[in-house]
Parts: sequence; structure tokens; C-alpha cells
Amino acid sequence: MKDSGAADVLSLRRHNLSLVLHHLRDHGQSSRIEVSADTGLGAGAVTSLVGELIGYGLAEEVGLRGTGSAGRPRRLLTLGHTSVAAVGVRLDPAFISVRVTDLAERERYHERAPHGLRAPTADEMAKALAERIIRAVGEWHGRTVSVVVAVPGWTDRGIVTSVPFGWRLAPLLPALREQLSPGIGPVALVNDGNLETWAEYQLLRLTGVRDLIYLAGGIGAGGGVVVDGRLVYGAHGAAGELGHLEVEPGGLPCPCGRRGCLERYVSLRALLDRSGIGEHERGVEELADRAERRDAATLRALQEAAERIHSVVMNARMLLNPQVVVLGGHFGRLVKWLGPVIAHDTLRVSPPFEVRAAGHARDAALYGATCFAVSAILDDPLLVTRPS
Repeated sequence: MKDSGAADVLSLRRHNLSLVLHHLRDHGQSSRIEVSADTGLGAGAVTSLVGELIGYGLAEEVGLRGTGSAGRPRRLLTLGHTSVAAVGVRLDPAFISVRVTDLAERERYHERAPHGLRAPTADEMAKALAERIIRAVGEWHGRTVSVVVAVPGWTDRGIVTSVPFGWRLAPLLPALREQLSPGIGPVALVNDGNLETWAEYQLLRLTGVRDLIYLAGGIGAGGGVVVDGRLVYGAHGAAGELGHLEVEPGGLPCPCGRRGCLERYVSLRALLDRSGIGEHERGVEELADRAERRDAATLRALQEAAERIHSVVMNARMLLNPQVVVLGGHFGRLVKWLGPVIAHDTLRVSPPFEVRAAGHARDAALYGATCFAVSAILDDPLLVTRPS
């Protein structure tokens, strides 16, 4: 019973510290009285919690604000920006990108460079990742509390299956932990489509959006789902992989091992081929230009792609009832032609949803990784008290 009681007290403390941090993230500079009013925590509790957060470097005082009356000016609080860092990393078959921010997501470091590895093992890739992460955090004089790596594949407790890398159950996270210096972490691996989804959610959440589906086109088609403000992973991190839903029974073979997957018909390469363009250095821009000129083959290819995406989105909608469907990658650039078809609903069985282009035109997975790393700290401030 004593252990249970201690656990309950720790859980309550973690929850209350998180409430204060989320208030500062959402409202910016605030007084203790404002934090108390917004969170429902008593003034004495807020004073104690704020003192603890300042001690951890998660919050700091930034000045005074007058009350407009004879009362004493109020000390303002903000998220800490000198002591704790969050690191986002994007891994793809050609590049490694690293981004470091403070808790307010102000960028402190950004690098994107080829990793130069062909058919790497998990150990080889872990070494390359660790070198980039260590170099990035070397620019930071505080503690690096949270690292999130976006990987092009499915990950279950850090064991990765990735079609682009040819990995099946590759132990990437254990290998990466062995390479990283003490004090960096904890480290998490997350599917890149899920992190792109998280990046888009962060742009929309303050407008009241709590439920969305994200679908992005590129070499294939990936995506993710947010339900009631929470990213949905599934048992093995593969939830939201709408690109691998079947749209053509017995259709084209897919690298995932199935046939007729959505991505085989709506990838950029598929659209260029079906529009008669083929290889083109401008890719999606050429598609958009030809669609603007009402080129018949291009419009037909976009119509067919939109209809296939529509069938997948409608099925997902019946399960999830999203407020917004966000289109990223080349889907976002082509939303003018894809959106109306995708949003068309003849069933009228639930409230309408909005289709919109993604707000992050490039590197959504990297921004999502950094946002996710920050969210991990805001959700569990006691991470700063734990060894990596």
C-alpha cells in the first residue's frame, strides 16, 4: 500500500507539472495567477510547482507585468530556453537531417546532409545517426532530454522493419543507444508518417481540431491518424498506413508484399507515368502546370488518383470521423484537383470534413520529430530527473 501511495503521489505531481508546462506552451508569458486560473490548481500549489520547474530549467521568470491597478506587478513565466533541448532526427535512404530546439520550439541547430551509406546495417546506420546527433547537441550547453528519430518504416520497441532500407526486424534503437554519449536521451524511434501527422496536428490544434487523418504522397504514400489529440500508433507502430490499403484486388505488386496497394497508383512516379510525362526534373510542378493548362491526360490521371484516395478516406472516415483530412507531399501541391473529389460524399451519414493542404511543405517528419520530442518533456517533466 505504501508503494501504491507513493506511485499515486508521483503520478499526481507529474500530471500537475505537465499542466503548468502545457499552459505556458499554449498561452506564452503568464503570471502564476493566470496559470492557476487556467489549470484549476490552487495558488499555493502553482507556486510550488513553478519553483520546481524553474529548478529543472523547464520554466523561467522573464519580467514583470503591471496589473493596471494599485496591486503589485506580477512576475511572468515562460518555458525555459537555455537549459533543456529537444532533438528531432529524420532518417531517409539518402539523408540524415537533425534539428535542435528549446522547449518553446525555437530552432537552435539544423543540418541536412547525405549519410553516404549503401544498404547499411542497423549498426552502420546507428553509428552515422549518433555522429550527427552528438555533433548537433555539442552546440547546446544545456541538457538534451529527449531525442526522437523519424524512420521510414515500422518500429516496435526500437526494432525496425523498413522497405526502403531492406530491413526486417533490425535492432536500430539498441544499436543507437550504444553509440550515444551518456546524458543524451531518452531516445525514441517513430514512423515518419506518424511524425508528419503530429507536425500537422500541432499547426491545427489551437484552432480546435482534435481529430484528423493525414495522407502524404511521395515515393509511396504514407500517413497517420490523430484521435482526440493523441497520435494513434497501433500495436507495432503501423497505424495510419493508408498507403498500404488495397484499392485494386489482385493489382500491381507492392514492395510491402501485397498487391493493389493505394501507393502503387498514387505515388509521384505513378502519376507522372499515367499522365504521359514520365521522368521529369520538375516532377510535381510539371503535373500542376499541365493540370492548369487542362491537359487531358494529366487531368485524367489526377481524377483516377483522387477517386482511389477518396475510397480509402471514406472507409477511414467511417471508423474515425475526422474533422480534417490533411494532404501532404505531392498530394498537398495538387490539392486543387484532388481535394474536391476526395471530399465528395454521397452518403451524408456524418458531419462533413475539410480537406486541406499540409502546412509543412518540406521536412514535415523532421519538424514532427522535434515537436514530438518537446511534447514528451511537456507530458512528463520528470524526464529531466532520470538518467538517459
